[in-house]
Amino acid sequence: MSKTIKVDVVDSEKFIFSGEVEYFVVSGFEGELGIYPNHIPIIVKLKPGILRIQLPNEAKQSILAISGGFLEVSNNKAIILADIVERTDALDESRLIEQRNEALNKINTQSDTSNKSFVSLEIAIAQLKALEYMRNHVK
Repeated sequence: MSKTIKVDVVDSEKFIFSGEVEYFVVSGFEGELGIYPNHIPIIVKLKPGILRIQLPNEAKQSILAISGGFLEVSNNKAIILADIVERTDALDESRLIEQRNEALNKINTQSDTSNKSFVSLEIAIAQLKALEYMRNHVK
């Protein structure tokens, strides 16, 4: 039985990550999903949130913020497709708070009735959650 699972993380522009991992945890609409080697086949819609990847022989997890998307697991391989994936080291907390507040303001004043403000809000919240997770769990 395999001790790792192959994972590809792809955003709308490029591959973000590709490699063997011990496990990963991602947020689905039904809750958090932990995917380990030899997981049963599954297709899940993901919500904006944190993707935690445990690399073999590494003490720390890799943390990514994703905008939502889809996860497919089959034959000990997983692919995560998302519009936006960002590494936590590229995130600026003050900029994200500003983006979150702007999106909330547009939604509350109904100056933007499109889905764009809701998407912007979800992405900013996911990225802020990733930063908070890093601050509280990664030493």
